[in-house]
Amino acid sequence: MKYTVANVEVEITGEARAITAVGNLFGTAQIALVRTPDQLVAELQVKNFGPDKTEIKLTEFLAPAPPVYGHLDRNGLMTVQRLENGDWVVLLRALRPGGKEWPTLNFVSMEELDSLLDADAQNWLTGLGFTVGTWAELNPAAKRFTGSIAVSIPEDKSELLVLPWTLTRVVALMKQLGENKVVDF
Repeated sequence: MKYTVANVEVEITGEARAITAVGNLFGTAQIALVRTPDQLVAELQVKNFGPDKTEIKLTEFLAPAPPVYGHLDRNGLMTVQRLENGDWVVLLRALRPGGKEWPTLNFVSMEELDSLLDADAQNWLTGLGFTVGTWAELNPAAKRFTGSIAVSIPEDKSELLVLPWTLTRVVALMKQLGENKVVDF
């Protein structure tokens, strides 16, 4: 299945791979491909090692990455919490300038998500089947970032988490969220 997230093509391939992690954890990874107009081609994985370790991560640049995406593989991890009802919930944070020489994950507002998407982000997310709320509303175990935006989705649609990942990581970098943009003519 193919989706477009603010001019970024996201293809959920339907491929699932057996994977292992440190500590002899065994799991599966759902595969997605991301392509941007500025030549980023990358593979994402929704890694599922069970209820205590689930994450979305860029796993491979399939073409040389443009410099703006240089830290995406190191700083783009999205950790998934599993709820008692089986839903998967994630905190939405965006890659942006934030105290280091490279973009880091930081707070993002709904207005900023709207700007990144060039549309109403909440309607887009709910149209895909996500529940949108604060981290505290959607994750009863939340202790930090309680007022930040979060989304949840049933496990059988969990591959769709690559879409908000793309918006808050790839599109945020592509559109230089939070940076002053100087245009030379």
